[in-house]
Amino acid sequence: MTTSPTHAVVVGIDGSDSSHGAFAYAAWEAHRRRRPLRLVHVHAYANRMGWSAFPPDPHEFVESVARARQLVAGHEIEAHLAFPGLQVTSTLATGSVGAALVDASADADLVVVGSRGHGGFAGLLLGSAGTQLAAHSRSPLVVVRPVGDRGNLGASPPDRPVLVGVDAATDCQAALEFAFEEAAARGVPLHALYAWWSVMPGELGPEDRLYDLQAARDEARRLLSESVAGWRDKFPDVPIHLEPLRAPNPYLVLIEESRNAGLLVVSRHGGNALTRLLLAAVGDVAVREAHCPVAVVPEPA
Repeated sequence: MTTSPTHAVVVGIDGSDSSHGAFAYAAWEAHRRRRPLRLVHVHAYANRMGWSAFPPDPHEFVESVARARQLVAGHEIEAHLAFPGLQVTSTLATGSVGAALVDASADADLVVVGSRGHGGFAGLLLGSAGTQLAAHSRSPLVVVRPVGDRGNLGASPPDRPVLVGVDAATDCQAALEFAFEEAAARGVPLHALYAWWSVMPGELGPEDRLYDLQAARDEARRLLSESVAGWRDKFPDVPIHLEPLRAPNPYLVLIEESRNAGLLVVSRHGGNALTRLLLAAVGDVAVREAHCPVAVVPEPA
């Protein structure tokens, strides 16, 4: 139970409703990508043995392993029933949840997790494990929200637009490619959003003393148009809507716009330590606050 096919869709499971929603999403992605589905379950009892002051109870350990295998086997059966012919493999891991999934991401097409869980996944994307995974996953990461949604295995994602955030200061081509592919697979429009910082009226005097608002809007639309130009030709059947928005806080604009989206896509960049700190904040806020599933896509260094 430790096979790890390359280019698989990896999903973390722990028996919670949230992780089942992630499992349903991952199974659909594996089926539509024609990739294997790899289940990763972190064995909580094995983790406890590392810090407990008492020697492990061999009977409890055996029972815990049996429950873990039963959980994984049940998910394998569900996946095969929903998608006959889908290749499903599984891994029982020990140690840190974040580290196990980061390791699994090394040769994965996609990693999928729920936004909450229990056992090894408790507070996954609200604590250090989530920060580790969002910052270091070597493949795109999808965080399935909202909490408590078990998902409908075999069903397609909701018929809502894919929303992608575009950053003026950095290259977002990997995120744009991911977003276009998802929109094409779902048969939905793509909304490309660029929100620029702006002081609201009355805070620092008349607006016309700050800058030309119409020129700022025109520049934002030009930037968006140039960013998606190449992808329009590769995905001619995907309707694209450009959304240049002026806002005092672009993060909050992304979160608000995610209310009507089926998926929010954001970039994760490399660069120096300061750049990583500033740009990682967008993905971090999106993962914690968005109203729909969030994809964090690493950009090439």
